[in-house]
Amino acid sequence: MTQEKPGVVQCKKGPDDESIDKDLRRKVDGVLTDVVKAIRMLDHFLDDLPPLAEKAEKIAELHKNIRPYVPDEFQANSIYAAPSKEQGEDAKAAQQARREHRAAMAVAAKANQVRRGRDGEDEGHPVPKKSRK
Repeated sequence: MTQEKPGVVQCKKGPDDESIDKDLRRKVDGVLTDVVKAIRMLDHFLDDLPPLAEKAEKIAELHKNIRPYVPDEFQANSIYAAPSKEQGEDAKAAQQARREHRAAMAVAAKANQVRRGRDGEDEGHPVPKKSRK
C-alpha cells in the first residue's frame, strides 16, 4: 500500500508475476470511502502486530517458504531471517517426530481395517447400498 493510494494494495500470484491493484476500501452504494477518511482510519485504528512466537518450525518455514515471495526491500526484516543452527535442528526434530507419529497412526488405522474385515484398497461405501424397489 502506498501513501498516494490508501486502501489499495498490489497483489501478485508469484514473485515474478505482474501485480494487480485491489481496492480494499469499503464500498457503500457504489461510492468508495473518501481518501482522507481512509488515511485517518489507517493512522488511528491500526495497531502494530505483536512479534511472532519464537517457534523453531515457524521460523524455518517463514524463511524457506515465504521469504522468496517477499519484495526485496523487506527481505532483510527479522521476521524472514534464517533460523539459527539450534533452531534448524529443533525444527527438523519436530518434523521427524510428526512424521513418525503419522506413520504410527497409519499403521494403527490399517490394523483396525484388517481387524474389522475390511480391505483398505476399496474406498467404496463402508455399508453396501440397498437397491430401492
